[in-house]
Amino acid sequence: MILLLAGAMLATATPTAAAPPYEVVRAGDRAMACPQLIGEINDINRQLQDQQMRQTADMSRATSGMMRGGGMGAGDMVLGSVASLVPFGGAVLSMGRQAQMAAGRQKMSDQMEATQRQAMEMMPVRQRLDHLMELYGAKAC
Repeated sequence: MILLLAGAMLATATPTAAAPPYEVVRAGDRAMACPQLIGEINDINRQLQDQQMRQTADMSRATSGMMRGGGMGAGDMVLGSVASLVPFGGAVLSMGRQAQMAAGRQKMSDQMEATQRQAMEMMPVRQRLDHLMELYGAKAC
């Protein structure tokens, strides 16, 4: 069992056709004219804003799904009254609600992890933006 686990860990740790690393500092950066710097700075800003909008929308969907799962609507009240007529119906309904809430919490947790992973992946892009902004300031554009 331990050998299988170790083998699985090695298999997942082995890189497979990794993308080339993102170049924060590139040859020719210092030679860029002000309009080129402004263009790339604006492109990176748009890219970061688009990512932020996607993350906000994803988080909103995850949160609204969790909120809907915990609400007490008219259907829940009818279901509750019907469940009270069935032996152990209330307990079964309660377990179902707890499972639904747990699934909502897991979905939100997964979304938070994905957001953190995306933020880490965008770190070199932010560093490139900082680098370009420094060059822009040094050139006094």
